[in-house]
Amino acid sequence: MQFARIIGQRKLINSLVDMAMSGRVSHAQLFSGSYGSGSFALALAYAQFIACENKQFYDGTDKSGLKADSCGKCPSCIKYSRLIHPDLHLVFPNTTTKKIDSKNESLLFREQFTQYVLERNAYIDLPSWYEALGVDNKQGLINVRDAAYIVKALSMKTYESKYKIMIIWACDKLYHEAAPNLLKILEEPYENTLFLLVSDNIGNILGTIRSRTQLVKVLPIAEEDLAGHLQEEFAMEKDEALMISRQAGGDYIKALEYKDRSKAEFVACFMQWTRLAFQYRRKAGEISAFVERICKWGREEQKSFLSYSLELFRQCMHTTLGLETGMYFLDEEGEEFRRNFSRFVNETNIGEIYRLFERSQYNIQRNASSKMVLFDLTLQMGRLLSGK
Repeated sequence: MQFARIIGQRKLINSLVDMAMSGRVSHAQLFSGSYGSGSFALALAYAQFIACENKQFYDGTDKSGLKADSCGKCPSCIKYSRLIHPDLHLVFPNTTTKKIDSKNESLLFREQFTQYVLERNAYIDLPSWYEALGVDNKQGLINVRDAAYIVKALSMKTYESKYKIMIIWACDKLYHEAAPNLLKILEEPYENTLFLLVSDNIGNILGTIRSRTQLVKVLPIAEEDLAGHLQEEFAMEKDEALMISRQAGGDYIKALEYKDRSKAEFVACFMQWTRLAFQYRRKAGEISAFVERICKWGREEQKSFLSYSLELFRQCMHTTLGLETGMYFLDEEGEEFRRNFSRFVNETNIGEIYRLFERSQYNIQRNASSKMVLFDLTLQMGRLLSGK
């Protein structure tokens, strides 16, 4: 993974380059940020840059906005690009599967994880990883066997590079019984050892682990950078790319989810949903049928639909306030719906609507019954829109 393939994040990348070239590389760094911001991809590109045998430096005029990058062509870079470098070690959450029903550890899933990372260009997250594993609703952990592997792997001498690099992805999933095994090596690492920890939930990382690392904060991707990438990668129209970028909040993984499901389908569902909500006292059966249809989607798609709906509410609020809005309701029917529906979205109810949607997204993420959550949300939304 080269820095040039990272979406945006140029300021952070250049600071990492400065750190690497100054020789002030901390032995343990924690990349903290949403997975869609590229936290894992950044850690991987940083590791490849450190190991590169022919680093490329730019004079500030390079169109990429980078100070330097790995060459992508030397033997080290080629192996890193395939995740097969002998001095690169990867540890990640794992659990039992149909094939591995006991004594699971990252090492047993390395080939599968490598394929998964390469397919997603290193923009990875836990739900899609668990889906790739086929573990249904199980949650993965970094267990005591993983901790033993970390200590053993780093006790060896390097094979080809100056540094042995251990990337621990989703380190907040480190099992509490495994943590003590890592404290000593994190505080007093073997010579030429680098730890790159990655997490989107720094609050869940054990304090004893967090205190032994240098924080690298990964901010959301800038709206224009994400939109530009969507335009270039998927030949998307500028307005649509900007809308998806804004909706995704600088998260590339969310942007892909919004892109994959037809915008027209989300708009049509929103229009039907809000019309039913207005009649919540009389159309409970139709609301239940609508909710059943939405519940057939995956949980991530359900959350995407709720996020998209919030964006449409925001556009209606803009209409109410007489502000400019983007063309998010597509056709003439949709635009007429927005003009009529905006009369019911106002300063009195918009705040509560946002809170309801955020709570519903949280509950769905926590594996609550989607049918119950969405049915209740519909009733509450109907009450607010009706001024009750």
